Amino acid sequence: MVQKISIIGPGVVGYATGKVLTENGFKVGFIGRSQEKIDKLRKEGYWAYTFSNFPDHKYEYEVTFITVATPTVDGKIDLEPIRHAAKFLGGLLAFRKEYHVVVVKSTVLPGTTENIVIKEVEKMSGRKAGVDFGVCMNPEYLREKTAVEDSRKPWVTLIGELDKKSGDVLESIYKKFAKPIFHCSLMEAEMQKYIHNLYNAVKVTFYNEMRQIAKANGLDAEKMFKINALTAEGMWNPVYGIRDFGPYSGHCLPKDTQAFYNWAQKNGYDIGLLKSTIDVNNNLMKKMDIKNAHVIGAIL
Repeated sequence: MVQKISIIGPGVVGYATGKVLTENGFKVGFIGRSQEKIDKLRKEGYWAYTFSNFPDHKYEYEVTFITVATPTVDGKIDLEPIRHAAKFLGGLLAFRKEYHVVVVKSTVLPGTTENIVIKEVEKMSGRKAGVDFGVCMNPEYLREKTAVEDSRKPWVTLIGELDKKSGDVLESIYKKFAKPIFHCSLMEAEMQKYIHNLYNAVKVTFYNEMRQIAKANGLDAEKMFKINALTAEGMWNPVYGIRDFGPYSGHCLPKDTQAFYNWAQKNGYDIGLLKSTIDVNNNLMKKMDIKNAHVIGAIL
């Protein structure tokens, strides 16, 4: 049974994760770059060290969460923090004989856990993933302002696992306070976090696009949006649009997207998201050799 958990990366996610794990009876330690954060954690009673002043190689923790930042620089993700964390952890695991589980909680692109984290830990530790240590990808769904409370009461916990043993160890930690819990592959967990964030970004952009047109015509956007939350099936039916039924079709969606886009263009409104929506749908129809969207059926 897991008792000791280490967290590499004591930022918003790492701190919230560690605090809630402590509340649930686990002994939690932190490793990070910032001496200021480490000093603050020590004042709160945590075992905490920077990478540079880590005391020795007696690493007694059974599970390690990697929660370092993965910033975007010049439009590309910077994976050096996660690579550094994996190398450092691998160096520690070289001196540990017992089975250990490495948990990536940072937001990383699909394939990162397998192609960077596992390879670096194996190289530095001399140990084999799936044999000597387990690996999970456990995305976070926290809001920055309420990160601790969201960690206490997660909407859902997703465990991407290298193998069943890895996932079972991580589930044994969460089952005290988290439900529902789902299992999937490492890459599915990595991609799911991006689907989660990208959907939110697209939704915000859609309503901003509609808001600028509403305001230009003196219309009450907030009133219309609140009504839309009740009328649009894509708002109140959580599975609408996510089933693999191909491009949108029927009588309403193809004609109305095109009609509104042409009207907006004629009146000089910037409506790039709607244009992209139409283009993506038309391209999918061509790939599927569908000449008439109406033949697919109206229910998505």
